[in-house]
Amino acid sequence: MTELGILRWLTGPLAVPVIERAQDLSSPALGAPGTLATAAVLRRAFPDLSSDQCAAALTQASLRTLASARYGIEGARFLTRDGLEQATRPVIARRRAQIIAASGAARLVDLTAGLGFDSSAFVSAGLDVTVVERSPQTACLLAANVPTARLVLGDATDASILAEATHGLGPGDVIFIDPARRDPSGRRTSDGSRAQPERDPERWSPPWSFVVSLARHHQVCVKTTPSFPPGNVPPGWHGEWTSMAGNSTEACLWSWPVFDAPRRAVRIVNAESDVAEFECTGTPGGTNVEVVGAWLHEPDPSIVKAGLIDDIAAVFGAWHLDRGSPWLSSDHPVTSPFLRSFAVKEALPSDPKSLRRALRERGVGTLTIKGRLTGIDPEALRKRLALDGPNTATIVIAVSQGRRITLLVTPH
Repeated sequence: MTELGILRWLTGPLAVPVIERAQDLSSPALGAPGTLATAAVLRRAFPDLSSDQCAAALTQASLRTLASARYGIEGARFLTRDGLEQATRPVIARRRAQIIAASGAARLVDLTAGLGFDSSAFVSAGLDVTVVERSPQTACLLAANVPTARLVLGDATDASILAEATHGLGPGDVIFIDPARRDPSGRRTSDGSRAQPERDPERWSPPWSFVVSLARHHQVCVKTTPSFPPGNVPPGWHGEWTSMAGNSTEACLWSWPVFDAPRRAVRIVNAESDVAEFECTGTPGGTNVEVVGAWLHEPDPSIVKAGLIDDIAAVFGAWHLDRGSPWLSSDHPVTSPFLRSFAVKEALPSDPKSLRRALRERGVGTLTIKGRLTGIDPEALRKRLALDGPNTATIVIAVSQGRRITLLVTPH
């Protein structure tokens, strides 16, 4: 059976009991799915199952377990490993869909629908959705995941496919696009970090110039990398940068005014939609650089990525330790979902030998080390310090006015 044939079987009614049984076999108590023994059990339960069908069912069971545990994605979705790694977290997809629906849109075209994680949220928000997918194999899974959406098979950058997908869109309707930012070959840069296309929007698929061109005739919403530079947002567009559970997750750009200010940081605490928002203009350079005060404040990653450190500092009367450092300081505590505050207890030596002596004198055995953008490897430093006392402590290693400092702090 061809790959497409296997996928059609997988998304059909005959595969439902097979996948359900495979999920039972993939429970932690019975070990990892995909082993020969697990496959044998499944084949005994379904004697007519081919080896390809058995493997496909076990893979789906494994991916659904991973989707639930790691991404909070539940339900009978049809998945691929690559598609799951690029999936939007459900709480973020729901929020975006609600914003678009509230803006007055009735129809939406998802030009890079993939497995339909975002499209499903758009449908649930009451939008009339058209999905575009260029891979016949992925489109087979997409059609099963979002059965009420209209499917257009083809490359969205093809003029005829784009015209077919967007036909009838009204002025308040929206095109959604999530460009692929990974090199399909898996190649990395010479320093071993992110794939090169992620750094060059013109190497995205579709390229950034195509994405921007869509806004000449339509309202466009773009999901992109959390490191998308605020300065690269086109004039007149709005952008928001989102963190979830303290980690940067994505940026979302809107070609029309969606909120009051051109930039917004969004912090999502958990999957239950506990959301905080901070909007501002993103005007840099308005905050002084001074020595450390009685309190240190660590901005949420969404604030840093959105370029709103100066703005939030101005709101709370804080200042920079250094222009190249995200750390802020003040002489008073701050209560904000976007700032984690630490009371400064004392300055400690920065060289490892003297720091180890100071911490041992204080009986510290368990140490939290915070050293963003200083080149410090906290785990390597912790091993070098070799502490074994009964007390716990937190230190912040930061740059203050061009000089590295080490501070003993207490989280607020």
